[in-house]
Amino acid sequence: MVEFIVRGGPVMIPLLFCSIVAVAVILERFWFLYRTRVDTEELMDDVKLSLGQGKVLEAMQLAKKSRGPVASVLSAGIAYYDREKEEIKERMEEVGREEIHRMERRMTILDAIVNIAPLLGLLGTVTGIIKSFNVMAALDGIDAPAALSVGIAEALITTATGLMIAIPTMAVYAYLNSIIDRNTADMTRRANELLTVLESRGEY
Repeated sequence: MVEFIVRGGPVMIPLLFCSIVAVAVILERFWFLYRTRVDTEELMDDVKLSLGQGKVLEAMQLAKKSRGPVASVLSAGIAYYDREKEEIKERMEEVGREEIHRMERRMTILDAIVNIAPLLGLLGTVTGIIKSFNVMAALDGIDAPAALSVGIAEALITTATGLMIAIPTMAVYAYLNSIIDRNTADMTRRANELLTVLESRGEY
């Protein structure tokens, strides 16, 4: 492995840095999204039941005890239960935007790595080819294949490494985005349900 990195030349250093950062961000985002998982349908049913019985405080406690973006939005809406409908809606939208921002945190880093890694690989390709041409010029021909192969190896290794970093990072990035989109849609749906429940109670 060390020999492989050395043969890849100096461009392998930023490529390795990209791979370490990508793995760290991916693990952190998976852990964050996993910790915020909750059965929103069950939570919504419990909140509806409590509100239907006039137990606003109990509904608030249920939302606050739960994890995840949906619980935060519901909690914000219930806290404004005695306000005008538009005020409740605006408050839930505000909290929803905050929750989306929390879910999307550091995703731009993954997006940057997806774009940067192949470019670094291309840079390594260019430097490797330049090194090969320098060898050819110094030897006035291809009299030393071993010396010439050093530059070619550097070019191929950096290109392959850049792609090996970018491709799986792109796949994980897309998967994480799908989870965020799903959570966002769930927040919107549950927020609308809460507005309907509060409206039916004649609070405003």
